[in-house]
Amino acid sequence: MTGLDLGQLKRDIAVPVVTALALPGSLTARAQLAACIANCESNAAELEQIDGPALGLWQMEPFTHDDCWQNFLLARHALGGTCLGYLPARFNGRPVGNAIAMIESLAYACALAMVRFYRSPIALPAAGDAAGMNRAWRLGYNTTLGAGSVDAAHTALCQAAITA
Repeated sequence: MTGLDLGQLKRDIAVPVVTALALPGSLTARAQLAACIANCESNAAELEQIDGPALGLWQMEPFTHDDCWQNFLLARHALGGTCLGYLPARFNGRPVGNAIAMIESLAYACALAMVRFYRSPIALPAAGDAAGMNRAWRLGYNTTLGAGSVDAAHTALCQAAITA
């Protein structure tokens, strides 16, 4: 299955979102990582995990979504406020319990994915480093129970996201 145009996803969603989040490190590397994660998780195509609970192109589980809010974003008003800005209006500013918003807003899903990675102990890889992006996705975003692996196929997905 083919997904969204990765260049458009990176340019029109990832770059504006990572710019607004203003997390430390390279903006280019964060935008590339955002596109890499979406490509590795769902081929930038699936809004709902097949036979699983994960949601959005970045395939985040509702528990992880709520954990990002309850144990991180609620205590960081500026960053949380930026993320809330991407939450669809119908949720009335209440993200906890509303992970379905990651299906409705690509920007919201991207923001939460970048927050999830930022909370991990894994360093942001250098821009253009497909193998590093693969490792960062697997070790800093995916879970130990996740199906992904650090391998040539996933590195190629990251390279596609970088060059898009």
